[in-house]
Amino acid sequence: REQCITNLPKSHGQRQRRDSIPWASQVKDVSLRWAATVSHKQTLEKLVAYLREEVPMVRQFDVRSAGVDASGLVLEVPLAINFNDKHTAFAGTLASLCTLSGWAMTSLICEAAGLKADIAATHSEITYARPCTEEKVRATCAWPADATAAAFTTALASQGRAELSLFAQVLSRDKVAVRFSGNYIARML
Repeated sequence: REQCITNLPKSHGQRQRRDSIPWASQVKDVSLRWAATVSHKQTLEKLVAYLREEVPMVRQFDVRSAGVDASGLVLEVPLAINFNDKHTAFAGTLASLCTLSGWAMTSLICEAAGLKADIAATHSEITYARPCTEEKVRATCAWPADATAAAFTTALASQGRAELSLFAQVLSRDKVAVRFSGNYIARML
């Protein structure tokens, strides 16, 4: 089965020389500090398109890319088709959206390092702190620390397998509605 992670066009002007990044010699084409580049946005859009094609639930929930910035990546769904009996966001949608945001983040990190990998969620914890009533429900998965990303990509490149822990959240009315932590396993293809 083909993966959707391919060699996408490199961003222009957003790269730093590999020899100035301590761990970059161990992997190829590393993007420094996970800048919100055109390449990251294009990669996220391709990942979401792949998920919409391959995972029926993603189509049913109408998961969309809402962007990549310095704080992380954002996936969104419309509340209009993802609500519960109280007309707030359905907990199953919130859990799925957070899980998918972590999968997409792991995929972006692998792509930035030039590594093709099969990725799966292996463990997650979620806290529903308050109802979510936003018209567009958005899960933001934060970029991991540089050292964490470096250890992950180095292990993946050298051992063919690595695990990454990530954090996501959903805001509602400018307050945290959902807190998520998840572990993702990547295996080299």
